[in-house]
Amino acid sequence: MRKFKEQKELIQFARNFIEDRLNALSKDTQHCLKEPYAPFPSILLCFSTIDMLGALYAGDASKKARTTEQSKRYMKRFMSYTNEQCEMLMEIFRHKIIHLAQPKAIIEYKGKKVTWRYWHDNKISHLKLTKLKEKVDISVSSNWALTAEYEFAISIIHLVQDIENSVFDSEGYFHSLKTCVDIQDSFEKAISEIYE
Repeated sequence: MRKFKEQKELIQFARNFIEDRLNALSKDTQHCLKEPYAPFPSILLCFSTIDMLGALYAGDASKKARTTEQSKRYMKRFMSYTNEQCEMLMEIFRHKIIHLAQPKAIIEYKGKKVTWRYWHDNKISHLKLTKLKEKVDISVSSNWALTAEYEFAISIIHLVQDIENSVFDSEGYFHSLKTCVDIQDSFEKAISEIYE
């Protein structure tokens, strides 16, 4: 059974639903980036918003949804992120903040020892994997240190902007939703799972 009588009603509902989430993302991020700073909740909210958009695009908000794959697919399609950027974001920030409350000090990515950095507002460093001029030792204890050769950085403000732009740019998710029946069907299926 259809949840919306007509396409116009679905599109209006989608606009309101997504705008509410994006407004909350923007407002909460602004709050998190004021003293005393709370960057990890802001980053976590970014990823939960991407997960939601990925679910709407894929048409699967069920308990068994493959959220990582759906999010990567959304980021590649609508945020124009590369596969490497998606993998680094997921591996360094999303998975570890969700499961361990903070990113691991260093990960291994394709044979590279990579540490991370976040900025509140730094467009130049956003989503960049950079070889460090010198290896960096990260001290865990007095006799235990980890060594990184690369750094992957995000800018929280620009991650939020990328999410917002992915929805409302001229080739963004909302444009695709208005023009593609398959994406409308996926939205309706996912929204049904969210509400039921």
